[in-house]
Amino acid sequence: MTFGCLNVRSVLSKFDDLVKLCRDHLVDLLCLTETWHDTDSVVLGRLRSAGFNVIDRPRPRVAGTDNLSINHGGVAVVAAAGVVLSTIASEQLTTCEQLCVRAVSGRFTAIIVVIYRPRSAAVHPKFFDELSAILERVATYQEPIYVVGDFNIRLDRPDDVHADQLRLLVDCFGLVLHDTAGPTHQCGGTLDVVITHYCRSSGRCRGRRRWTFRPLHAALEG
Repeated sequence: MTFGCLNVRSVLSKFDDLVKLCRDHLVDLLCLTETWHDTDSVVLGRLRSAGFNVIDRPRPRVAGTDNLSINHGGVAVVAAAGVVLSTIASEQLTTCEQLCVRAVSGRFTAIIVVIYRPRSAAVHPKFFDELSAILERVATYQEPIYVVGDFNIRLDRPDDVHADQLRLLVDCFGLVLHDTAGPTHQCGGTLDVVITHYCRSSGRCRGRRRWTFRPLHAALEG
């Protein structure tokens, strides 16, 4: 099983691109950030009609406008037909957007948390408070957990104080912040995050042999 995370920068005109991406990269579960959709958008319905399972959390339209191009948010999880998704209730956050789902494929189950922190906002201390609450909750699950998304924190910069704070927070919960093996943005820089936990018995990342993660931040342009 393979899953990936993509800052899609609007799903509204990329139905064909997303289907092709999943097929070409053999992606069974795709986490999307910056979907730019809302409850009136039809593209996720088209994905469902094409056989995908979809759970989403749209960013509401800005009051007084119908222009989604300025609504740079929204998160979703898109899965192949053989992967069953269900929503896990989670609180509404103020510094980022999140979606928590349980994914089941055969006998394998995983908890997926997708997070998008807007680049337009400065990294506020409250973001780490909210992230701490998320990690505290998911760290209690017995299933493999994957916390992924676009945090807009420069993990590629060794002197970035926010990157250091993120690493320290992840370590405090006994979790692992994985190396994404190079830039995850088309303009360079490592902005995407993959957090998991280890098997207590073997020290290996839970589910690693069953699920492979592929950061796909720069896979689509425009």
